[in-house]
Parts: sequence; structure tokens; C-alpha cells
Amino acid sequence: MNAQTSPGLVISGEVRIGAELADSGTVVLHRVSTLFSGEVDSVSVRGDGRFEFVIPAPEDPDLGNDVYFASLRYEGILYFGGTVSEAADTVGTYLIRAYPTVGAGPAIHIPVRVRNTFLERSAPGPGWTVTDLFEIENRSAATVVASEFGPTWSHPLPPGATDFAVGQSDLSPDAASFSGGVVHVSAPVPPGERVYLFRYRMPSDAFTLPLEGGTGSMELLFLEPAGELTVNGLASVGPLDMEGATYRRFAGRDLAGTVVTVAPGRPLSPSASIPLVAVLLALALTVAGSILAMRMPRRASERMAARRREVLVAVARLDEQWHSGQIEADEYRGRRGALLAELER
Repeated sequence: MNAQTSPGLVISGEVRIGAELADSGTVVLHRVSTLFSGEVDSVSVRGDGRFEFVIPAPEDPDLGNDVYFASLRYEGILYFGGTVSEAADTVGTYLIRAYPTVGAGPAIHIPVRVRNTFLERSAPGPGWTVTDLFEIENRSAATVVASEFGPTWSHPLPPGATDFAVGQSDLSPDAASFSGGVVHVSAPVPPGERVYLFRYRMPSDAFTLPLEGGTGSMELLFLEPAGELTVNGLASVGPLDMEGATYRRFAGRDLAGTVVTVAPGRPLSPSASIPLVAVLLALALTVAGSILAMRMPRRASERMAARRREVLVAVARLDEQWHSGQIEADEYRGRRGALLAELER
């Protein structure tokens, strides 16, 4: 987008399919406000991949708080650009990047780059309340979509897990399910990193944590006081202080086909002679954990931005359902009000 001296906004952008400029397609402009949301314009992508929207200035300045964003559907998947609400958002080129699709299957592997599993003792007990944070990475140049061979991504959770829920992350609650001890994700996975957050409960103090398909970095974090614990499969590293709480940490790197076990009770005393390789590994994990903790605020802000975009899209789609008579008035008003309230937080 380029800043304009004339009133209103001019959205000047381009569409890329992967790294290449698109030569066709339709870009749709969406508007979201407290009074209205939906599609307000559409243009064809030119042969050089460019497109442009002109948004007139509002006649009433008090009504100038609308948010705009553009979308493109490519191979059945919707891709979105950033949000625009003021002239400062129109500096530079507005980019919508789409990708070719590939169906999920045995040959498609999306590894876990980072996994942080936070555990807090259930009150009154026994068992644990678990927050499981996965950062996955699609290292291909295509968006992975669900197919007849299965979901886009799946991973086992500890056997016996109950009360499964999807937390606020890059995944909407209706895009994941839990059955047979495995979480299944049906949402498309574009190239790059995605963060999924799941919450569940372990009814027993002792449990196993299966790691399948390769995990680049794994941390198990117990909120203190956690009592005496024996953890096998991960190394004990230094505690982590975060947001006024202290977590006991166990970590590992480059894990594949591993099962981590947790049981109450004091672990066996380590040998007085610790191999040098174990010392170096513990130091490396401590540094890696510190870097991950430092990244968490940045990732949180990125997730908030992604969630804001998801809410804007949800409002636009809800208005489309209302105008086409697909939902009742009471349901429409309730859901729309909740979404707009989330935008204002």
C-alpha cells in the first residue's frame, strides 16, 4: 500500500503464489465495524500481480473507525492480508501470499519444532491440569490440507487425558478434535510456523507423555509446589521464573519415538560422577530454555495479531450468514456482540 495525500485510503498491493507473482484471481475487500461488516468491493488481479482499492473518507469523522482487510481464495483456501484502519497502515505494499495445496498423507510430515507442557496440580487432587503448547513447522512450499488419508496434523496426548479444549492460538476451537488419545487438526497448515494450544486434565499423578514424529525441543514445566517427582526421558534443568510463578523444568532436544514418564516420589540419587556430555547437555538445554522464555512475549503478540484477524474474518462471515438467512436473529446478535467485545479487549 502507498500513502496518499487525498482523503480516504488507497490500498495498493500484490498477490504472490509462493514467491511468484500471481497473474489472475479475485481479491475481495472486507469491512468490519460495530454497525456493519461484509464484502464491500472486489477487483481482479492484473497480469503483473497487482491490485488496488480506493476507500473514500467517511462523511462523518466519528464513523471513521472501520477496519478493512483483503482476501483471496486460491485452490479452495482463503488467504488474508493485514488489517487497515488508518493511513499509517498504507505504507509499503499490501501483500496477500497464497500457496499451492497438497493433501495430507503418509509422505507429508509436519514436525513439532517446540513443545512446552505446563502442569499444575489439580485441587484437591490427584492429577494435573495441563496446558500443552505446540509450535509446529510446515517446511514445505505448499499448504497442507486434510484429505481422505487423514487430518492435516495429529499427535498423541497422554493416555487417560480428559476435558480436552483448544486454547487461544493459531487454531480455532472447531478445527481440532480429540479421540482415541490423539488430537486431530483439520485446519489447513500453510508454510511456516503455527502455534497450537491445548488444555486437558490428567486424573492421575503418574502418566506417560508420548513423543511421536520428532520433537526439536521439549520442556516439561511443573508449577511449584509440585511435590516429589520422578521424570524419565528428559533432563532436569534449572527452574524458570515467569509471571511471578516458579516452574520446575525438565527438557530434551531432538527427540523421536520417545516416551516421557512422570511418577510421584523422589528420583534415585545421581552418581557423584556425572559424564561431561550430560553436563554439556544440561547447560545447552538451560540456554535453549532461556531463549524460549524470552521469545514467549513476542509469540504472544503475534498470536494476538493472528487472533484479531481471525475475529475480523469471523464477524464478516457471520454477517454473510445473517444476510443470507442461515442463522436466527438472536444467535446472530449474541455471537456478533461477543466477537466485537473480543476485538475491544
